[in-house]
Amino acid sequence: MATPFKSSASRKNKDALPRRRDSRSSNPDNTTDFFETSRIIEGGLFLLFSMLVVIICFLGQQPRGPRIILGQPASERIVADFPFNYTSQVEAEQLARATRAQVPPVFQRTFQPYEAFKKFISELNSGIAKNQIDFESEGPETLETELTKTAQALIESYQLKIDPDIIVELNSQITPKERSTLFQEAIDILKAIYEDGVYTLGTADGSGAQVTMIQLQDENGQNNLPNSRSLDDAEVVLRVRINALSRDKQTARSLYEIFRTGLTSNLRYSATATNRAIELAIAKITPPVIAIKDGETLVEPGSIITEKAVERVNAYRQQELDRGSRSLVFNKLFLERLLLTALLLIAVFIYLKQGLRYTRKRNRAIAITAVSILLNLMIIRVIMELGEISLSENRPWLSILPYVAPYALAPIIIAVLVGTAPAVLSALIISVLFGIIQNNSIEFLLIAFISGVVGSYFASNIRKRSNLVRAGFISGITAAVAGCIIAALNNFGLALIGQQIVLTLIVGGLTGIATVGLLPIFEQLFKITTEITLLELTDFNHPLLRRMQIEAPGTYHHSLMVANLSENAAAKIGASPLLCRAACFFHDIGKLVKPDYFTENQKNGINPHDQQTPSISALVIKAHIKEGVELARKHKLPRVLVDVIRQHHGTGLIQFFYHQAQQQLQNDGQTILPLEGKTSRAKEKKKVDESTYRYDGPKPDFKESAIIFFADSVEAASRSLKKVTQPAVEELIDNIFRSRIEDGQLDECPLTFQELNQIRSSFVYTILNMLHARIEYPKTEKENEKSEAGKSPANDNTLNAPPKDGKDSPRNKQPI
Repeated sequence: MATPFKSSASRKNKDALPRRRDSRSSNPDNTTDFFETSRIIEGGLFLLFSMLVVIICFLGQQPRGPRIILGQPASERIVADFPFNYTSQVEAEQLARATRAQVPPVFQRTFQPYEAFKKFISELNSGIAKNQIDFESEGPETLETELTKTAQALIESYQLKIDPDIIVELNSQITPKERSTLFQEAIDILKAIYEDGVYTLGTADGSGAQVTMIQLQDENGQNNLPNSRSLDDAEVVLRVRINALSRDKQTARSLYEIFRTGLTSNLRYSATATNRAIELAIAKITPPVIAIKDGETLVEPGSIITEKAVERVNAYRQQELDRGSRSLVFNKLFLERLLLTALLLIAVFIYLKQGLRYTRKRNRAIAITAVSILLNLMIIRVIMELGEISLSENRPWLSILPYVAPYALAPIIIAVLVGTAPAVLSALIISVLFGIIQNNSIEFLLIAFISGVVGSYFASNIRKRSNLVRAGFISGITAAVAGCIIAALNNFGLALIGQQIVLTLIVGGLTGIATVGLLPIFEQLFKITTEITLLELTDFNHPLLRRMQIEAPGTYHHSLMVANLSENAAAKIGASPLLCRAACFFHDIGKLVKPDYFTENQKNGINPHDQQTPSISALVIKAHIKEGVELARKHKLPRVLVDVIRQHHGTGLIQFFYHQAQQQLQNDGQTILPLEGKTSRAKEKKKVDESTYRYDGPKPDFKESAIIFFADSVEAASRSLKKVTQPAVEELIDNIFRSRIEDGQLDECPLTFQELNQIRSSFVYTILNMLHARIEYPKTEKENEKSEAGKSPANDNTLNAPPKDGKDSPRNKQPI
C-alpha cells in the first residue's frame, strides 16, 4: 500500500514554525570541535571502563594452575617446564602413620591392687584373732561359725572371690602366731611380684586387640622393668614361693588359694604415655624431598588424582610463582590477560560504535550495560577470593568454587533495562573474562555464556518481578546441565556432579532474587522505566487515575480510547505497547486542574471559553501540559511518562482559538472609505502571532511519543464523524497525519514513512471497531410523533454536519 504522506521537506508552509536550531550548527568549526570533544569523551570513558575491568578481574591475581580434582580423572597431561624440588608432606604423613602403627602400647606400673589386698589381709588377721578371743570358750563350732561370718563379710566388702571355708580350714591347721607369720611373708612375696610388674596380654591396651609388643614403664616413666611377667607366670611364681614357706602341702594350698585372688595385673595401658611415645617417634622422622626433572610428567591424562598428585602440582605452581615477577602489573600473566581483554573490548567498542549507532538513548544503554558488567565482575572476584581463602585446606570444595559465581546476574539486569542484544553481549564479555580468570578454561567460558544467554532470554519483556527469579533459576538449571555434560565427558564421579547441580541451582535462584533487589536501584540511578514498573502504573487505582475518573470523566474516557489506539499501533511497528498504554493513561492529567475548560468534560452546554479572549483560552489550554508535568513529578511518575506529557501535542497550533483570534483581528481592522458618495468597507490585512497559539513542545522524539501524539488527535477528531465509514475514517486520519507532518512535528522522531503507514492502518482498523455502527431499532408510534413535533430547522442535524473536507468543522477545532 502506498504511503499517503509527503516528506516534511515538501510541506507548503515551511516557515510557519521557527525550527529549533543548535548554535553549534551555524559554525562548522564549532561543530567539528564538538564532535572531536565527543569522541575524546567516549574514548576516555571506554578506557576507564577497560581499566576497571582489568583491575577488578586480574590485578593481584596469581596463576591458578591446572584444574585438578581429588579422586577424579585428570583431564589433561601436566608436564614440568623446569626442574624443582619440594618437601613432600603427604609422604611424611604416610611415614608418620606407619610409625604410629609400629610404636607398641605403653604400660605403666601401679600398686593399688597390692595395697587393697594388703589391707584385706590385715583386717582378716585382726578379725580372726578377735573371734578366737571372743568365741573360743564357747566351743569349736561356734568359733567356726563366727569366723565364717567375719570372713564372708570382708570378702564381700573387698569384692574378692575366696571361699570362706578355706580361711576357716587354714586357721584350724596353724596356730595364731604361725598364721600372722605366714600372712606377713606371703604379703612380702606378693609385693615382690607386683614390683617386678604383672601384665595381661590380649586386652591390656583397651582395644581388645592382641598385644604382642609392649613398653613397660614404672611410675617415673622409665623402661626399667626387665622382670615383668604376665599374670599366668606371676601365679606360678606365687605358688612356688608360698610352697617354700609352709611346712605341709595342705597349708601351702590353702594359703595360695587366699593370696592368688590378690594377684592381678598392675601394668595398665596409658594412652598419654603411648601418645607421647608416638610423638617422640614421629619427631625423629625426616620429611622426604622429592626431585622433579625438567619435562617430567606430573599428572598423566585419565589418571585418578591422588593426594600426592595434588601436592606435586601445587608445589610446581608455587615454584612457578616464585620464579615469576612479583610486580602486580609487569608480570607475564597480567600482561597476557591484559592483551586478551584489550582485544575483546576493542571488538565490543567497534560493535557499539556501529551496531548501536541509531539506538535511542544509546549513551544510557551503554552506561547501564557497563555498570552491570563491572558490578557482576566485582561480585565474581570477591566470591573467588573469599572462597580460596576459606577453602584453601579443602581441595574438593575448592575445585567446584567456580560454580558459585553468579555469571547470569548482569545479563538478566541488562535484558530487563536495555534489551536482549546488549544482554547477550554482556554475557559474552563476562564469560570470556571468567574463562580467563579460571586459567583460560573453555569449559567455564561455555557454562557462563550459555547460562547468561538463557537467563537474558527469559528475562526479556517480563512484566512481573517473580519472573526475574524464574529467569535466574532457569539460568542455574542451564549451568547445571552444561556442567553435567562437561563433567560426564571428563568422567567425573556422581558425587561431584551432584554437588555441582545443587550449587548451580542455589546460585541461580539467588541470582534472580538479587536481580529483584538491584532492579529498582538501577531504575532510580539511570532514570529508566521497566515494563514491570509500567505494568504497575496501569493499575486503575492509582491516585491520579482515580481523581480523573471523578473530576474529569470525559478526559478519563478519552485517555482509555487513546490507549487502545496507541497500544495496537505500537504492537504493529514493534514499539512498546505497554509504554504507550501507561503513558496514555497519564498524558492528560494536567486537565485535572481546570477540567471544565475542555470540551469532553463540559456539561449542559456551558463553555467557560465563551467568557475569555482567544489568547487567554489558548493559554489555559496550553497550561495543561505544564500542570501535567508538575503533577507527574509530584506523584513521582517515571521520566518517560513526563516526556510523553510534554510531547503529546508537540509544538502544534491550537487551531480553533487561532482562527478565532484571526477573525477578531480582521473584524477589528475594518475601515469605512468614501467612494462616490457611498461608503465601502476595506479589510486591512493583519496577522496573529502564532507563538501565542502553539504548544511549547518539545516535539515527539521517540516512537511511542509520536504514536500517542497522533492517537490523541485522531481519537478526538473521530468524535465529529457523523457517519462512520472506512473512507470517512481514512480521510480524517490522512488529513491529521498530513497536516502534522507538513507542520514539521516529526522532524525529531525516528519514525519512518513505512511505520507511519502501519500506524495509520492500525488507527483505521481500531477506529472502525471502536465506532462501529449498530442496528437501528424501529421507533414506536409515540416516538415518531415526538420526533415529528420536535423537528425544526434549528435542530436539524444537517446544520451541524462537518464540511466534506473534514477540516473546517467547528467541532474539529475545539480544544483537545
